[in-house]
Amino acid sequence: MDVDDLTDALTAHTPDPQSVLVALQTKRGKRAHRRVLAAAGGAVAVAVPAILLWTAGLGAPAPDSSAAHGSAPTTAGAPEGASACATVSLQRQFAEAREGGASVILAKGTLTGRRGPHDPEFYPEVYAEMRLTDVRTLSGPAIPSGSHAWISSDHGPTGPIPGTPSGSLWAPDGSLFGIIWPQSATGEPVGPTMRVAPVVKGQLILSTAGCWRWSAEGTPTTPFSGPLAEIPGSDSYKRAAEWGFRAVPLSVVELATR
Repeated sequence: MDVDDLTDALTAHTPDPQSVLVALQTKRGKRAHRRVLAAAGGAVAVAVPAILLWTAGLGAPAPDSSAAHGSAPTTAGAPEGASACATVSLQRQFAEAREGGASVILAKGTLTGRRGPHDPEFYPEVYAEMRLTDVRTLSGPAIPSGSHAWISSDHGPTGPIPGTPSGSLWAPDGSLFGIIWPQSATGEPVGPTMRVAPVVKGQLILSTAGCWRWSAEGTPTTPFSGPLAEIPGSDSYKRAAEWGFRAVPLSVVELATR
């Protein structure tokens, strides 16, 4: 953490440890992106996006201490993407989102094929635009169907960006749960940005993609295996699978948004 991060965090309206972690989540990610890959350079190829599906269970996930008792483990010993994620409850995250002017939604998402502006010095990560339909706003400003938001791959021209999550994943049919932040809150050049998690058969799938893996601390979860969609070229599924996937009933998550 640099001096600016620490100062911003400690001058927040509620400077307790959990508040500090939540407040830093956006700023740390953006500043880390700028610092770590400033020298990487090069252009990010704009490929015609086709949703990539990966099957859970390929390879050997790291040992999951939650398997026996159904609750989420700590981030100790986790891979890089996992260590970038704070252990903050869903309720706390949604409260911070409301305070920051963000919207919490359920929707279907489809990639449009557009990639965000690329600046190798300040914005090396690949952003992909997503069109949202069947939107149901759970909290925050209403998001109409047909809206567009941008999701991050946390992946740069030379590979995954160190110190960041595992990118973005959603269900093969487009079903997702998301937190949409307005551009005024993030300062990102692409516009409104969205942190997403897959919704599969009435369950929210938690992983290091989007930093959801430890959000359900203390809530019973079950292992998940099955295909998920990602931004082409992001390798998000493989990165997230290193620490496994857990499922929590969507009804529990919806209750936490209130």
